[in-house]
Amino acid sequence: MFADKKPDPRHMANPEDVSREDIVAAFRSAMIGHFRSHVPGTNINEATLIASDYLNHFHELVMLLEAIGSEPKEFADDLLSWRPLTYEEHFSGSGFRDKNLAIAAYRRAPQRIRARFDEAVARLHGEALTLVGEVAAQLGKGNGRLAKICERAAQRLRVLIEEANAIANGETLPERADSEAAGDVGGQAAIDALFGNR
Repeated sequence: MFADKKPDPRHMANPEDVSREDIVAAFRSAMIGHFRSHVPGTNINEATLIASDYLNHFHELVMLLEAIGSEPKEFADDLLSWRPLTYEEHFSGSGFRDKNLAIAAYRRAPQRIRARFDEAVARLHGEALTLVGEVAAQLGKGNGRLAKICERAAQRLRVLIEEANAIANGETLPERADSEAAGDVGGQAAIDALFGNR
């Protein structure tokens, strides 16, 4: 009855008969099962091991930018105190029930996927700080440009958040040219073209 069942590499008598790929696959499967059993209802992707919950940090900034456009005095202090957080800082300082597990999963994410995610987050951090600076420079000027600047800033961040979210969820993205991956103006030029020059 059990003769056709493929043996589980974790329980084989002779470890030399097990390929490295089988061991890696069994370990990965066990890790995913462990994360799922301890983190129900979270957004840790089973393939990437990255939680898209981290991007809430940037969604909050988008909401602040939208609010400041209409009520600058009410939300200016919140915007000016916003600081980028790393993935681990975000979860460490949160009330997330299984934050240590989310961090452990991220540390074990496939190297190529994690590198692309970290690159996308670095672009988000850089752009967020630039946009917060632009909005801060307009606060209190009363020239009517603030709402438009906030709207454009929120749009720009949404594009970058969507890219990071796609990576976290294992969606296929087109390969980036080396110059874009290195932070060259090529990638930024494409974003600028979508929304006009700053």
